[in-house]
Amino acid sequence: MEQLSVRLLLTAGILLLIAGVIFAILQVWLYTGLLWAGTFGCLMAALNFRNFKNDGG
Repeated sequence: MEQLSVRLLLTAGILLLIAGVIFAILQVWLYTGLLWAGTFGCLMAALNFRNFKNDGG
């Protein structure tokens, strides 16, 4: 179950990053910043989830 959560968070982060690049090409900077903040959050959550499992939690 933990692997599924990490994979879903990584997938969401990658898709948000791609959407942010598309908005950056269109020069819609507000949406780009929001998407990249979401990307950062998803990727950090996936990393934290993985580290929490390794710490014995």
